[in-house]
Amino acid sequence: MRIAESAQTAGLPSGMPRHCVCYTPDQSYLFPTFVSAVQARRHTSRHLADIVIIAFGIDPVAAAVFAEACARADIRFMNRSEADIHGAPAMLARLFLAELLPEHYEYFLYVDGDTQVEASLDDLLTMHLPHGMFRAAADPMTFACDDTDRHGRGIAAHFASLGLSPSEARRYFNTGVIHAERQGWARIGAEAWKLFSGKAGSRFPDQDVLNIVGLPYCLPMSLAWNFPAYMYNARVASLIGPRIVHYMAQPKPWNGAFPPWNHGGWKAYGEVAARFPETAPYWRRNGRAKWVRYHLQQRYRRVTETFTWALSVKRERILAYERGLKQVESAQEPPDRARSQPVLAPSVGASF
Repeated sequence: MRIAESAQTAGLPSGMPRHCVCYTPDQSYLFPTFVSAVQARRHTSRHLADIVIIAFGIDPVAAAVFAEACARADIRFMNRSEADIHGAPAMLARLFLAELLPEHYEYFLYVDGDTQVEASLDDLLTMHLPHGMFRAAADPMTFACDDTDRHGRGIAAHFASLGLSPSEARRYFNTGVIHAERQGWARIGAEAWKLFSGKAGSRFPDQDVLNIVGLPYCLPMSLAWNFPAYMYNARVASLIGPRIVHYMAQPKPWNGAFPPWNHGGWKAYGEVAARFPETAPYWRRNGRAKWVRYHLQQRYRRVTETFTWALSVKRERILAYERGLKQVESAQEPPDRARSQPVLAPSVGASF
């Protein structure tokens, strides 16, 4: 593999952290990923975890710019080719993290680049994680799959097409934030890549294959660690306390100060661009016409999502999910099912 790392990667001292928080962007997501990584560094104890960006398909100029910026920000930077992940796009690089990360990391917290880290990650990183297991939060679709309207029926049909039973469908997880034990993830990622390579036609291809393969090994975690930004409209944020906010849909917060994040979500990109001006040219912003369209769209969504989430049974489902996790996350040991589950028993569900 071809590797270009920031200067601090060389000569690793003894006693390096066993954990890392890692990102796998392509060039289009490089700047927003860097912003999230800077926030992660601010909110993670240095003795506990390194912050790592593994970039794919970026040009030499961008590689030099971000290697230098990462070195100044105490972030490890690695530049790799898509050939290093079997020609897969960067969106699938999370499947190969056991191969890509430096060997001394035993655990990793993978984070999508369209996120913002708003509070300490230490509690999650120090949570007991059994061999072969990983943590992920419920995907928002799980809170709508029991609805009888057209949207709910469509989600349920999608889960059924994957071979998931109704109970398994309610455990379908989002892959934007994953806390994993490395050795177990090596096998899960390999099986997911094999399944992805042999099948086509899934609605959410990378996330679907990881659920088909990984669901038996997934321990649920709070939405605080992977909080969908539009759930601000569901009026649950004050009860959940988001630590990582995930901007799952368009527009993204770096596009402008739109509802529901407004100026608070947008200003982080300007702050990092001012602190690291060499990265500012990689901040992609929209023209006036698209800005107006997004502004109107988000104002409309704020109204409709208040009715469909905050004033519906979906809000209670979200809060019930969180209540159910409190006992599990405070326990010293995971449930017996998780402890006894062998790594990579037969996969849940059917192929596509």
